[in-house]
Amino acid sequence: SFDYQPKKEVTTKKKKKKKKKRAQRIREMEEEAKNKLNPASSEDGDVEIEWTTAGLERTNPTYYIFHKIFDKFKLPDPVAEAPPVSKMEGTEAVEQETQKKAEVEKMEDAMRDDDDDDKDGEQKISRKKLRRMNRLTVAELKQLVSRPELVEMHDVTARDPRLLLHLKATRNTVPVPRHWCFKRKYLQGKRGIEKPPFDLPEFIKKTGIMEMRETVQSADQQKSLKSQMREKVRPKLGKMEIDYQKLHDAFFRWQTKPKTTIHGDLYYEGKEFETKKKKVPTATLR
Repeated sequence: SFDYQPKKEVTTKKKKKKKKKRAQRIREMEEEAKNKLNPASSEDGDVEIEWTTAGLERTNPTYYIFHKIFDKFKLPDPVAEAPPVSKMEGTEAVEQETQKKAEVEKMEDAMRDDDDDDKDGEQKISRKKLRRMNRLTVAELKQLVSRPELVEMHDVTARDPRLLLHLKATRNTVPVPRHWCFKRKYLQGKRGIEKPPFDLPEFIKKTGIMEMRETVQSADQQKSLKSQMREKVRPKLGKMEIDYQKLHDAFFRWQTKPKTTIHGDLYYEGKEFETKKKKVPTATLR
């Protein structure tokens, strides 16, 4: 028996046709995408695109202010193409251009030589010297300022000396500490001096807290190491009990304010060793 199967041949032919159609579609899609990206490089290769800027109406008074601004952003007009030149005229033009370039180069070289001679003759001034030359003197600055007694010798070196003196002269301004211009380090003279321990104020001493602490510390020293370790793990509370009335009187009745400096009175090295002048009332002679 002979089995004839024509259907399979038909199916393979259909598949080949479909593949061809798909390939053609893909090519067409690629060409369209290229044409969209590069419209100038499409089939019409001779197409020229001219960019023009829309001008404003000069008659309208509202646009008159912005007319000059928009003129600056206009595109330059395309240069008209020169008429075709014959071969002989072209060679002559090239020779003339080369002669002109040679003359310009000679002039530039001569100018450079003159500039070099001038630079060698003049002495070069550094930026530091220029700053010193343009700087005001102390006497000139005192004449320009309303309060000349505040002028110091280093005020002249400021970037804006007049502004600095104006800030100095204003009321309630705190001056810069004096040690900013010293070569030695700040508080270098207090290196060997021992700092005294902190002392409690009198109104806290009156509560008797210091005596109670001393008794507790002496009792802890007499205990053995084992009992001390046990108290660290399980500490006992209520060892130092002060009467609430004593604490209330100490902080609400007998408390005194600490001595403070006034506004703008800055600390400087050795200030605590200076003798403090006591304010004594003036006496009347009889």
